[in-house]
Amino acid sequence: FVLQLPMLCRLTSISSSFLFSGCAFVYTVTLACMVYAAFADPGQLNEEKKTRSVEMADIEQGRPAMPVRAHQSWQYERPIRRYDHFCKWLNNAIGLLNHREFVVTVGGLMSIAMLGIVVDTVLEVLVIAHSGLVVEDAQTQILLVLHFAYSLTLLKIVWPILRIHFGLISRNEMGQEWKNHWHYVANNTTKGDHVYVHELDDEEYNELLDGGAFVYDASRNPFDRGCLVNCWTFWC
Repeated sequence: FVLQLPMLCRLTSISSSFLFSGCAFVYTVTLACMVYAAFADPGQLNEEKKTRSVEMADIEQGRPAMPVRAHQSWQYERPIRRYDHFCKWLNNAIGLLNHREFVVTVGGLMSIAMLGIVVDTVLEVLVIAHSGLVVEDAQTQILLVLHFAYSLTLLKIVWPILRIHFGLISRNEMGQEWKNHWHYVANNTTKGDHVYVHELDDEEYNELLDGGAFVYDASRNPFDRGCLVNCWTFWC
């Protein structure tokens, strides 16, 4: 916004301090949460708390005993509590202690992309409408178009990520669980309707997965308490 905000203030009556403070707030919060999510401990299991309840499946299959929803990441020595996923952009695991900051980062990037699109569009209209500016500021218009394209690209990348995580939060579902379809069923299968997807054979499983036929079943997620309670639990 080094180029856009001064132009917007010059072509309109909007206060420059208001615009700069608002944008500075969005950028500061986004970057601060991004740095925290990238470098903070995502929530390794404390040594003295390894006696918590564990999943029986882990014991039966010979895996190290861990609390429910914990996961052993290749990045850390101890398991990550409430593990969600590995973020390749931040190069860090997302778990109990940095999950909210990750979502705020994605939301901040979404806000930056939307603000960029809106401001660039308004400025392009003002520049074209202002007499003489079309010829004199051709370079400025090119920069606005390039920034508009950047904002659209950022929006295209960030929006699907934000949409997925809003859905996961509303269901109190971890990314790891969603990726492995732990709480999903399928209808119109060879075994009937409302069949747990992991009870299907590999060929039918892959066919239904490619067809987007998996349906979330809240009864299979013991942590799902309804959208409002799930959101409150996540943020508070």
